[in-house]
Order: sequence, then C-alpha cells, then structure tokens
Amino acid sequence: MIDLTTMNKLFRYSLIFVLTAVFVACSTEDDIVSDWITDNEVDPPSSGQLDLTKYVAVGNSLTAGLADGALFPEGQANSFPSILAAQLAQAGGGSFVYPDITSGNGFGGVSGATILGRRFIDLPTALAALAGEPGVEVSDAIQVTAGSALTTSSATGSGLNNFGVPSARLIDLSVGGYGAANPFFEAFQSGATASILGDAVSAGGTFFTLWAGSNDVLGYATNGGAAGETFVSTNPQTITDGTTFTAALKGTLDALSADGAQGVLLNVPPVTIIPFFQTVTVLGGGNDLIPLDGATADDVNAGYATYNATLDALVGHPALPNYTQDEADRRKIVFAAGANPPVITDESLTDLTVIDAALLSMRQAEATDLFGLTALSVIGAESVPGVAASVYGVGVPVPDENTLTLAEQGSVIAAYVEYNTIIAAEAAARDNITLVDVGPMFADIYGLSAGQAAALGLSTEAQAAADGELGILVGGIDLVPLQLSQEEIFNSVWSADGIHPNPRGAALLVNEIIDALNATYGASIPTVNPLDFPGINAPFGS
Repeated sequence: MIDLTTMNKLFRYSLIFVLTAVFVACSTEDDIVSDWITDNEVDPPSSGQLDLTKYVAVGNSLTAGLADGALFPEGQANSFPSILAAQLAQAGGGSFVYPDITSGNGFGGVSGATILGRRFIDLPTALAALAGEPGVEVSDAIQVTAGSALTTSSATGSGLNNFGVPSARLIDLSVGGYGAANPFFEAFQSGATASILGDAVSAGGTFFTLWAGSNDVLGYATNGGAAGETFVSTNPQTITDGTTFTAALKGTLDALSADGAQGVLLNVPPVTIIPFFQTVTVLGGGNDLIPLDGATADDVNAGYATYNATLDALVGHPALPNYTQDEADRRKIVFAAGANPPVITDESLTDLTVIDAALLSMRQAEATDLFGLTALSVIGAESVPGVAASVYGVGVPVPDENTLTLAEQGSVIAAYVEYNTIIAAEAAARDNITLVDVGPMFADIYGLSAGQAAALGLSTEAQAAADGELGILVGGIDLVPLQLSQEEIFNSVWSADGIHPNPRGAALLVNEIIDALNATYGASIPTVNPLDFPGINAPFGS
C-alpha cells in the first residue's frame, strides 16, 4: 500500500529540488563512476546480435529533445536518441535524421499573438521575491524568450529517424490526422491523414526505442488534477485508463516490430518528484510562501472572520451529512506575522456552495501539497491588477491547476504504477523487446531511500538502487538534481522547464539503454561521458 503521507513528509525534509545543481564532493555511498573509459579502452565496438542498420525513435517530447520549454536545434542534437545514435554508429549503426527546427530559441507554443521560445528562471530573483523583498515579484524571475513558428521539415515520413512528438500521449501515436491537433507533428508528417506510428513504421527501422506513456498522466499532474478523475480520450489533461493504455501499447509494439525489428521499451518515470513539482517549495523553504507583517495579517484575518465562523456553523447541517468539525477546522483561514501557507483550491473538500456560493472549496496549503512550477507566476500576484484584496494565496485561492494535493498525487502514482506493470508485461511477452526501467536511475540520482522508492511505487530494482545519497558521481563530479547554490548554478541534469532533461540528463539515460543492450545482445556499444555534454544554459543573456 502506498503511504502517501509518509512519502511526502520524507520528501519535504530530505529531498532538495531546484532547477540548479552544484559540483559536490565525492560521495562514498554513491560512487557510480561511469565505466565509459573502461569500455572504450578494452572492448572494440560491436553490435552483437543487434541489427542496427536503421534506428527509429518513437515517443513524445522526451524523445524529440524538447528542453527549456521549447523544441530547438541544440536540444534536438542532444536528445537521448541523437546521443544514442552516435554510439550505435560506432557499432555499425547508420545515420540519424531528425526534423528541422530553424529557430535558435525554438518553438514552445503560442500565447495570443506571441510565439514562445525557450524559458529560463533566475533563481536569485525568485528567492528574493519569495522572501518578500520589496519591489521584487516572482514573475520577474521567469523569462520566456521569443520563438519562431514551426516550418515544414525538409525531411518527412520515411526520410526521418526521430518520430518524437511533444505533447503526444501513447494513445495518440496511432491517430490518423493527428497533425491537425499537434503542430509539432504537422511540421514533419508525411501527409494530412498521417499518424505518428504509421510514419515511424514506414521508416523501416531494424531497431527502435519507444518511450511513451508519461503524457498519459503528466497532463493531469501539471494541470493540478483540475480536469478530474474521469478519463476523456479527447482531453489530454485526464488520465488514460489502463484498458485503453494496454490496447495502445500492444498495437504500437506490434506495428513497430512487425518485420522483426528489435526494440527498447522504456517505462514511465515517477512524475511527482520531477523539479516541476519541487521547485516552488524548495525556493520558499517549504509551503510557507506568503510573507505578511502583523498589521496585514490582522487585516486579512478580519476579512475571513465571518467565513471561519460560518464553517463552524454548518457542521451538522442536514444538507451536508459528510461535513465534519475536522473538515471545518482544516478549512479555516488564519494568517500570522511572518511566512504563511497560501490559500489554495481543493476540490476534494465538501461542496459548501450548495449553501452559500461564497463558501469556496479552499484551505491553506499543507506540507503534503505540491505546487507546479507555474505557481511561481501566480502566488502573490493580484488576480485583479491594482486590487490588493485579490492577491492569489491571500484574498483569492491559488487556482486548482497550480497545486497537486495529496489525493491527486495518489491518482498520479496509481496511474504510472499501472502503466509500468503493463509495460513490463508487454516487454516480457516479446523476445525482441528489451525493457529499460528508468526507476533505478531516478531513485539513485534523486537520493531516495528504499522506503521513499517503495512509496512512489517503484520497482524492487529501484528500491535497491535507492541508497539515500543525492546524485550520481561521474568523473569526480556529482551530478545532482538539483541542489540550490547561488554560486554554482546551471550545471544540473534537468532543463529549466523542470520536466525535461538537459543534455547531461539525456546522456545518463543513454548509458542505461546501452548497458541493457550490451547485456541482452552481447554487444559492446560504447557508453558516453555525461560531462562531455552541456548542462543548463545561463538565462537572461548571461
């Protein structure tokens, strides 16, 4: 059974997550020095029983190379398939072609009439804002660069090797005409009625990687569970049910391996521990993110006095049979001088609007709540410019899409645990498929304990790899996700969007894949040195 309360308490006090990393002294507990030197010196590259004539990569943004919130050339060139393809080439593999992206800052979507490019976070500014420094807003710490519109790729369909499509769910891979809903695929689709899977199969790969399924739960998570618990196939912010996921995975693997292609199938990582869900609370030193002086706290409390009294008065109301005094106490809003938890939306609370429309489903944040990275630009901002009483987290609850409550975290964990069970079963049933469990790498680099790994529903292998030591040591450098240091920042394994790895993170994953291939097929594909790849690039033109 997943003990979510224990898990969150452990995470809050032992995991350090921010979009930076620091060179740290060697860890004797976690001395996982890359064996790339030994491999390259001793074993000449060979493919073993692998047919590496043509490598085809299928998946979502993790496969495409999206980073810093956008798809751009440097990210594509340093995606895990691009890095892997270069190593496969040393063992007889062929060339690797990915779709053209012409903009240096890439394409990260459209907001109104603005095309968004790469995004960055200035951590000192964010810290100053969350500490209540006068004149500094958290939104000042977020920079989104100008991007460029996607253009039609010069290579499409069978001329490509990388069929990673940002935002694609596993269940979207076989949808004909998907380019009409997804501009990333539209830019390189073979035709208006094409599907990602159809185009990938037409490429005729003899070897493939498939890393898909994370978006089948990630959209729900990054939107704070606001879309609800019911799966709607047309709504990517809902969680794909297990039956639909199974059918999609079976069909995808059948199609990719129909002509005997060999493949690597990667499973879904633990979603709730990625930096997207940890950065806000680490920057703020916890969930006390609203600094108030005594006079302001008194004014705010006066405004909530009637609300709090009404919460007590409704206990025992015949129209609210499940509403208790414990819930009333949990919902009361009380601020004090100093740092306070913000007021948030929690739709799992009893709906009191049937009595009074002003009695919103809200409470102050608890230690187990997670804030998405998007909350950086919301908490402390005025929902109505110029109206002090409209500050999010004080007079107005932080919107549901910016928070992930304990119950919603449970839904996320249950989903990816189910997906990974399905993925493992499908891999075991197919002789040509090698499963790569990403759980051990996540457990190791994030410094999880065995208990935390178990609470997250990770495999027994991941629990064994969870030694409680933050980071992976490579060449004397500790690659740590994500320890705050104002002096030595921008050297992490995650990009500035908190969801996607940077090139060093991609390189770590490539070594996991290569180790699995070498063990399964008797190959000697050389691994890579992650330190040869860049980390986070400095933001704000620095």
